[in-house]
Amino acid sequence: MSDIRIEHLDDEQLPAARKLVWRVFRWQTIAERFSFWAIANRRFRFVRRLMAWHGVADFLDLWAAIDGETGNLVGTTGLYVCTHDAAEAVWLAWFCVAPEARRQGIGSRLLDFSIDQARRTGRQYLRLYTSNRQNEAAAQVLYESRDLTVVRKKRHLFYTTIYRELALDPAATWKTAEKVDGGSEIE
Repeated sequence: MSDIRIEHLDDEQLPAARKLVWRVFRWQTIAERFSFWAIANRRFRFVRRLMAWHGVADFLDLWAAIDGETGNLVGTTGLYVCTHDAAEAVWLAWFCVAPEARRQGIGSRLLDFSIDQARRTGRQYLRLYTSNRQNEAAAQVLYESRDLTVVRKKRHLFYTTIYRELALDPAATWKTAEKVDGGSEIE
């Protein structure tokens, strides 16, 4: 499955993305499940207020990994901003790959893409939360390979939530963009 493209997740793809995320993350809280409805309706002021009440300042963007041969959505990723650390960090949202499409490099491409997009925001950190559940074990290896370090753990009855963080260097992305655009690098 080498013909994968990453594109903005549009309203038409949202139901397929929700179905994939719910299949991959079966143990979501009600607030997490609420997020897809909020994403689809975020243009409304009351929805943005509800999101803020739940600690989400804004969803910056969501993307889909699309299989070029079948047109199927095989992965999702996104970025959002929390109200408590909005000035310094962006958070990874709904990062997942369909179980039948794993071990083909899709997760690596999506994570690298997400890190690049996070750098473009100019914030200092990319953060995420995950868990020690078995279905997220491969993601832990991927996060480690990209230097997303564990900064905190929170124990629950049947699992542990793991918080990870990557220090971003926004200046490096802007310098690269200037070079690509034909601009000169300013020291």
